[in-house]
Amino acid sequence: MNPFKIATEIRAILLSSEDIKEAIGEKVFPIIAPENTVGDFIAYQRDSYKQDSTKFGIYQQVPIVNVVAISENYDRSQHLASLIYDTLSGDFADPDIHIELEDSTEDFIDNKYIQVLQFSIKNR
Repeated sequence: MNPFKIATEIRAILLSSEDIKEAIGEKVFPIIAPENTVGDFIAYQRDSYKQDSTKFGIYQQVPIVNVVAISENYDRSQHLASLIYDTLSGDFADPDIHIELEDSTEDFIDNKYIQVLQFSIKNR
Protein backbone atom coordinates (compact mmCIF):
# COMPACT_ATOMS: atom_id res chain seq x y z
CA MET A 1 0.00 0.00 0.00
CA ASN A 2 1.32 3.40 -0.97
CA PRO A 3 0.11 5.69 1.86
CA PHE A 4 0.20 8.73 -0.42
CA LYS A 5 -1.97 7.14 -3.08
CA ILE A 6 -4.42 5.44 -0.72
CA ALA A 7 -7.15 8.01 -1.37
CA THR A 8 -7.10 6.99 -5.05
CA GLU A 9 -7.65 3.38 -3.96
CA ILE A 10 -10.56 4.50 -1.77
CA ARG A 11 -12.14 6.25 -4.77
CA ALA A 12 -11.82 3.10 -6.86
CA ILE A 13 -13.50 1.02 -4.15
CA LEU A 14 -16.34 3.55 -3.86
CA LEU A 15 -16.88 3.60 -7.62
CA SER A 16 -16.96 -0.20 -7.72
CA SER A 17 -20.17 -0.10 -5.64
CA GLU A 18 -23.30 -0.35 -7.76
CA ASP A 19 -25.33 1.19 -4.90
CA ILE A 20 -23.11 4.27 -4.80
CA LYS A 21 -23.10 4.58 -8.60
CA GLU A 22 -26.89 4.35 -8.58
CA ALA A 23 -27.12 7.07 -5.93
CA ILE A 24 -24.61 9.59 -7.33
CA GLY A 25 -23.13 8.28 -10.57
CA GLU A 26 -19.41 9.02 -10.84
CA LYS A 27 -19.51 12.10 -8.57
CA VAL A 28 -16.66 11.07 -6.24
CA PHE A 29 -14.11 13.88 -6.04
CA PRO A 30 -10.71 14.38 -4.40
CA ILE A 31 -10.73 17.08 -1.70
CA ILE A 32 -13.47 19.30 -3.17
CA ALA A 33 -16.12 19.00 -5.86
CA PRO A 34 -15.89 21.16 -8.96
CA GLU A 35 -17.74 24.45 -8.68
CA ASN A 36 -21.46 24.20 -9.50
CA THR A 37 -21.64 20.43 -8.96
CA VAL A 38 -25.34 19.58 -8.89
CA GLY A 39 -26.97 16.99 -6.66
CA ASP A 40 -25.49 14.64 -4.11
CA PHE A 41 -21.80 13.73 -4.24
CA ILE A 42 -18.84 12.38 -2.29
CA ALA A 43 -15.54 14.10 -1.55
CA TYR A 44 -12.52 12.38 -0.03
CA GLN A 45 -9.09 13.34 1.25
CA ARG A 46 -6.15 11.83 3.07
CA ASP A 47 -6.30 13.45 6.50
CA SER A 48 -3.22 12.07 8.21
CA TYR A 49 -0.61 9.38 8.11
CA LYS A 50 0.90 7.52 11.03
CA GLN A 51 3.92 5.30 10.79
CA ASP A 52 4.82 2.92 13.62
CA SER A 53 8.30 1.52 13.87
CA THR A 54 10.70 -0.35 16.10
CA LYS A 55 14.47 -0.41 16.08
CA PHE A 56 14.12 -3.05 13.33
CA GLY A 57 12.17 -0.71 11.05
CA ILE A 58 8.64 0.21 10.07
CA TYR A 59 6.04 -2.38 11.04
CA GLN A 60 2.82 -0.51 10.28
CA GLN A 61 1.63 2.39 8.14
CA VAL A 62 -1.83 3.80 8.86
CA PRO A 63 -3.24 6.49 6.58
CA ILE A 64 -6.46 8.16 7.68
CA VAL A 65 -8.91 9.14 4.95
CA ASN A 66 -12.00 11.32 5.37
CA VAL A 67 -14.91 10.47 3.09
CA VAL A 68 -17.67 13.07 3.00
CA ALA A 69 -21.26 12.62 1.82
CA ILE A 70 -22.81 15.91 0.67
CA SER A 71 -26.49 16.48 -0.07
CA GLU A 72 -29.15 19.18 0.05
CA ASN A 73 -31.37 16.66 1.86
CA TYR A 74 -30.54 15.35 5.34
CA ASP A 75 -32.05 11.89 4.84
CA ARG A 76 -30.18 11.41 1.55
CA SER A 77 -26.91 12.49 3.22
CA GLN A 78 -27.45 9.82 5.87
CA HIS A 79 -28.31 7.22 3.24
CA LEU A 80 -25.17 8.06 1.28
CA ALA A 81 -23.09 7.86 4.48
CA SER A 82 -24.53 4.38 5.11
CA LEU A 83 -23.60 3.30 1.59
CA ILE A 84 -20.06 4.62 2.09
CA TYR A 85 -19.74 2.78 5.40
CA ASP A 86 -21.04 -0.49 3.94
CA THR A 87 -18.77 -0.21 0.89
CA LEU A 88 -15.54 0.65 2.68
CA SER A 89 -15.69 -1.33 5.92
CA GLY A 90 -13.75 -4.58 6.01
CA ASP A 91 -11.02 -6.49 4.22
CA PHE A 92 -10.00 -6.05 0.58
CA ALA A 93 -7.79 -8.20 -1.62
CA ASP A 94 -6.55 -5.66 -4.17
CA PRO A 95 -4.97 -3.80 -2.54
CA ASP A 96 -4.55 -6.12 0.46
CA ILE A 97 -5.91 -3.78 3.13
CA HIS A 98 -8.31 -3.56 6.05
CA ILE A 99 -10.50 -0.43 6.33
CA GLU A 100 -12.16 0.54 9.59
CA LEU A 101 -14.38 3.46 10.57
CA GLU A 102 -12.62 5.49 13.26
CA ASP A 103 -15.00 8.41 13.70
CA SER A 104 -17.89 10.27 12.10
CA THR A 105 -19.64 13.59 12.44
CA GLU A 106 -22.15 15.73 10.59
CA ASP A 107 -22.56 19.39 9.76
CA PHE A 108 -24.56 21.86 7.70
CA ILE A 109 -22.53 24.14 5.42
CA ASP A 110 -23.64 26.29 2.46
CA ASN A 111 -27.17 24.86 2.54
CA LYS A 112 -25.84 21.29 2.33
CA TYR A 113 -25.89 18.45 4.83
CA ILE A 114 -22.46 16.99 5.38
CA GLN A 115 -21.71 13.51 6.75
CA VAL A 116 -17.99 12.99 7.49
CA LEU A 117 -16.69 9.46 7.92
CA GLN A 118 -13.08 8.99 9.01
CA PHE A 119 -11.47 5.67 8.05
CA SER A 120 -8.14 4.12 8.98
CA ILE A 121 -6.47 1.89 6.42
CA LYS A 122 -4.02 -0.84 7.40
CA ASN A 123 -2.12 -3.51 5.49
CA ARG A 124 -3.45 -6.99 6.18
